[in-house]
Formats: sequence, structure tokens, C-alpha cells
Amino acid sequence: MTTTDKPLNKVSAAELFTQLFEADKNRLYAYIYAYVLDYAAADDIFQETSMTLWREFEKFEIGSNFSKWANGIAFNRVRSYRQSHKKYKLGINDDILHELEEVISITETSKKPSKWWHLQNCSALLPDSLKGVYKAFYVEELQAQEIADTTGRSIFAIRKSIHKLRKMLFDCVEQKVNEDLK
Repeated sequence: MTTTDKPLNKVSAAELFTQLFEADKNRLYAYIYAYVLDYAAADDIFQETSMTLWREFEKFEIGSNFSKWANGIAFNRVRSYRQSHKKYKLGINDDILHELEEVISITETSKKPSKWWHLQNCSALLPDSLKGVYKAFYVEELQAQEIADTTGRSIFAIRKSIHKLRKMLFDCVEQKVNEDLK
């Protein structure tokens, strides 16, 4: 299912993108840097890749591997950058570059998804009532009292929601990990 198949409003699509991107951005930057071995070039390519990921996010299939999808876009940005900036060829022709990309893809595909990857997907499946609490508590790192003050709910209700949220995420991640083991 793509993001256009599911009725996500712009705010929830933006939140989902932010969660997935924030969890993967350091790995993605390292992936890009490995191809160009230059921080300035990697910064430029990472910026272009980030913008493309955001623009193309509606084509991302929810529940699929965000890292693999991002790698594909980053790889195309690296190729484009290398073609327009000949000094980044580093003696590596496009055939070798494609072989390297295939090896990385096979290596990442053969790995079982990590608990962090499952957590990303499970957090995207939370009911709307808990997504706000999740964002405030885990993303914005607000204290329970601050969330209560902001939302007008009691501190007890917020703590209960956080407990429910943790249990749902833990159960979801454990279920996904157990499915991977089968």
C-alpha cells in the first residue's frame, strides 16, 4: 500500500516521513559518503536526496523497507553527481559502482529487520489518539506534565496513555521479531 492508497492527511504523512527519515538519516549519510569520500560532496548529495525523498514520499510503500527505498534514491543522486562532477569518479567506472550497489543491496536485504526498523513501522500503525502522545513524549521529548498542560488532560491520563503506548509498541515489535524468526 502506498501512502496514496491510505487516507493519510498531510500532517500524518509528514509525521511518518519525519519518523522514518530521522531514524535513518545517519546511515543514509554514511551510505552516500562511502561513494564520494568527500564531506562537501556528501553534504550536497544528502541534501538533494533528502529533498527527493520528501517530494517522492507519496510513492513510498508503507510497511516496506524505508532504508532500501532511500538507498535507491541516494544511489541515483550519487550517479548524477559523479557524472556532473568528474573529479568524484575516483577511478571507479559505472559498472563497478553498480556492482558495489548490488552488494550493498544484497547485504542489507539479507539482514533481518532490526527492532528499530520494526519500531518505526509499529509507531506508524498507532491509533491517532496515541500518535500525538508518541510524538510529544518520544520525538519532542516533553515530560508527561508538559503534555498534560498542553493538551488539557490530567497527568494521570497522560501517564496511562504513555503506558498503553509502550505496551502496544513493545507487543507489536515482539510480534514482528517473532514473525521474522519463523
